[in-house]
Amino acid sequence: MTPFDFVIGAALAALLAFQIYVTVRVFRSRVYEPKQKVYQAQLVWLLPIIGAGLVFSILQEEDKSRRDASSHLRS
Repeated sequence: MTPFDFVIGAALAALLAFQIYVTVRVFRSRVYEPKQKVYQAQLVWLLPIIGAGLVFSILQEEDKSRRDASSHLRS
């Protein structure tokens, strides 16, 4: 196994781990309806890098808006 093979293997493993992470976050999200969760998961797996990045950024924005809303309620 050459160093190049190791780097490619590590990159593929990292991509797979990121896609699994985003998929789990989608299904744990309370924002989406079940059908929307399936569509988001399909986007993650059918467009591996772009889809996962897009869904991840949407989830981050939702988390941020939820934190902002909860901090305004506490004030």
